[in-house]
Order: sequence, then structure tokens, then C-alpha cells
Amino acid sequence: MHFGLEQYVPLTLYLGAIVAFLLALFWRPQAGLYFLIPLLPLQTIRYRILDFPLGNKLIDILLLGVVLGAMFKGGFRFAKTPMNRVLLLFGLFCYVQLWRGSFFLNTALPLSVSDPRFSNWKNYMVMFIIFAVVVSVIKETKQLKIIVLLMCISVFAVDKGFYSTMSDRDLSHFSYEVRDGGPLGYAGVNGVATFEAEFMLFLLGMNAFQEKKSLKFATLALVAFSSYCLLFSFSREAYAGILVGIFLLGLVKQRWLLVALAAFLFSWQALVPTSVQERVNMTYDKGEQQLDTSAQDRVALWNDAMDMFHQNPVIGGGFDTYRLQHRVSIYTDTHNYFLKVLVETGLTGLLFFLFLLGKMTGQGIRLFRTAQDPFLKAIGLGFLVMMSCVFVVNLFGDRWLYVEVNGFLWVLLACVVRGQMIEDQKQQESATLTASAGNETWVENPDMSQEEESVLA
Repeated sequence: MHFGLEQYVPLTLYLGAIVAFLLALFWRPQAGLYFLIPLLPLQTIRYRILDFPLGNKLIDILLLGVVLGAMFKGGFRFAKTPMNRVLLLFGLFCYVQLWRGSFFLNTALPLSVSDPRFSNWKNYMVMFIIFAVVVSVIKETKQLKIIVLLMCISVFAVDKGFYSTMSDRDLSHFSYEVRDGGPLGYAGVNGVATFEAEFMLFLLGMNAFQEKKSLKFATLALVAFSSYCLLFSFSREAYAGILVGIFLLGLVKQRWLLVALAAFLFSWQALVPTSVQERVNMTYDKGEQQLDTSAQDRVALWNDAMDMFHQNPVIGGGFDTYRLQHRVSIYTDTHNYFLKVLVETGLTGLLFFLFLLGKMTGQGIRLFRTAQDPFLKAIGLGFLVMMSCVFVVNLFGDRWLYVEVNGFLWVLLACVVRGQMIEDQKQQESATLTASAGNETWVENPDMSQEEESVLA
């Protein structure tokens, strides 16, 4: 993955981070983001600098450099967006639930970074901060294009890393031993599968508006490479997520995709590798008339989660509490993020979370419908179909709290919101010019009689 420069990667990355921090501080704040954003999913690469001073604070320090740099350039102010109040209130709600969890578990209050639960809450909030910083610092369409390009390069690096790991393994038949999380590391194999599925859908949505053949070909080539990673992740939830996303894309933009999707669903066993067929078909054992072990465990976890929910239906047991109770075998997760939210924060938290997802999706819909710039319109559509995948994959596990999986999601949300701000500004300027031209036309008719003026008025 490192093109023969393996031994130099940690030091090069560390020095690069220092340079990016200084450039953000004293030159252009965007430089820090351009360095940070491609690294968000590459956890195994970022972890190579853990032994260096402050190496474990790479994301926090670069974000700090960007904010300070913006302050030195004339003062940093968080952009006013439709998401600000929702994210602020949701973050505070989660923190209150963090305290609720301490009383529920009878543990220390969440006041220290050394507290694992406080640390998990803080890492969650970092994704909100990434959104706020990106939307405040990135202000031009050209800068949005640079960010999308950098994310594509990062996805290519993920693909190459995954391919390098998997290409030497026997993939002729499915087995749990061949699965690997690739460069996303801690997020796991389902995490890398979700990441691939979400970004593939974003690219397909953008490609619907791409007119340059060279860029269209490059985009489809990256989608094809990512398809390899998605297939051999053997993640059934990611398979479902991308199929739903393609269906939505067919409904709102490219109807031919509906025909292609129908044809695929009728003939998929003749098209996909044998190992993938085995993985999908093992979900339900027809001979035994029952679900496979993995699916049965999920059902047991869901039943247990509902039992726990009924004990505290309104406010739940508190943020990040379920994993510490070890209620079902070795599992520490409900394997359904919506159920996890329901168990830990009750109906109040679930409704708040669904409102947040709806608000995010609405931003993509609005930009897609109102943008005049094809690039911005493409970002809106890509984000919309991406969000459909987010809803699906989180029905089968926690694919929400990992910055490796969803860091790009928050960056793209910032791009969508900034894109809408750019469009609104253009339309306002256009309306102002039109009004001004109308006034000038009125003034430039000195020969008009008072009677004619009265009639026109």
C-alpha cells in the first residue's frame, strides 16, 4: 500500500502533519483540512504515529490549527447553518445522557478524559466539530472540488490496502477467517464494507451529472475497484445498503437503474462469486429451517435490547452503557444502532436521533432540487443516496460512531450545506442585479409623460 516506502511512512506522516499544522496556522487554514480529511478513514495509517509526541491527537491538533489559522486571518466564526442548533442540542443531550449512565451504572461521574465513556462521547462530538470547521473554512466551489478529489484519493488508498490484504487469500469459498477490516482497522470488516458502500453511492450520484467522459470513466473505475472490496468484505448489511441506495438513485434520477437492479436481483447468483453466494445464502438454513448462528445471535441481542428498553422507555439507561453490561454472551453491542439509541436514551433519544438523520437528509434533498450549478446539484444527489445506505446499515450494527466509517459523511454534509449557501448567495446577487436593472430602466426613460408613468404605476 505504501509503494515500497513502508519504513518511512510513520516519520513522513508525522512531519507532514507538522507542516500541515503550520501551513494552516500561518498560510491558509484550508491546508490543514486538505491534509486531515484523506486520513480520516485510514486508521491503521494514523496509528503509525502513536509513538510520536502527541501522535494520538492528530485529528484534534489539526482541527485546532485550522481554527487558529482562521482566527489569525481575520477572526474565526462558526458559519450559521441549519444544522448548528440541532447538533448543539443533540451534543448536550448526549452529555446529559452520559451523566444519566453514570448514575445508572453506579460509576464515576464523566468529568475526565481518562473515563472511557467520556472519551467515547468526546470522539463522537469530534465528528460534529469536523462538520462545523469544514463548513466554516471551506467557502468556494473550487475548494469543495478539491475536498471531493482528496476523498477519492483516500478511497483509492483504502481499496488498494484492502486488495493487498485479500488478494493472497483463498476467496473461492466463504469462511470467517478470510475477512479483514483493511485500513479502517478498529471499525472492522463491516465498517470497511459500510464505508465502501456509502462512498460508492455518493460517487454514483455525482456521476449522474458528470459530462466530462474522462472524469466519468475515472469515477466508474474507482466504483469498480471499491466493488471488489465490498464484495469480499462479505458484509450482508452493506450489500443491502448499496442495493437500497441504487434503487433510490433510480427513482429520483436514472430510471434505467431500476431495470438493471431488477435484472441483477433475478440473476445475481450467476453474476457474483461463489463465496459471496455462500455468504448470502447462509443467512437462512433451509435444511435446518432456521437462521444461521450470526443472524440468531442478532435476534437474541435485539430481544434483550427490547427487554432492557421496557425498563426505561422514556430516557433509557444512559449514553454508552449497554456495552458495559455484557448481557448476551460476549457481545457488547446491540447490533442495531437504532436499538442501541433506544436502549441507552429511550424514546426521547431515538426521536431526536431520527430527527437529526432527517435534517441531514433534507439538506441533500434541498441542494439537489434547488442548485443551478451541476457540481453542487451532484453533491446533493450523491449525499441523498448515501444517507439511504446509512439508514440501512445501522439496522444491523453500529456504523455511526466510528470516524473511520462516517468521517467522510460529516465532511460531505459540510460540503452540501456550504454548497447551498453558495447557491443562495448567487440567487440573492442575481435577484439584486435584476432589481437594480429594473430601476435603471425606469430612470432611463426621461421622455415618458406623467400620464404614461401613472398608467405603468
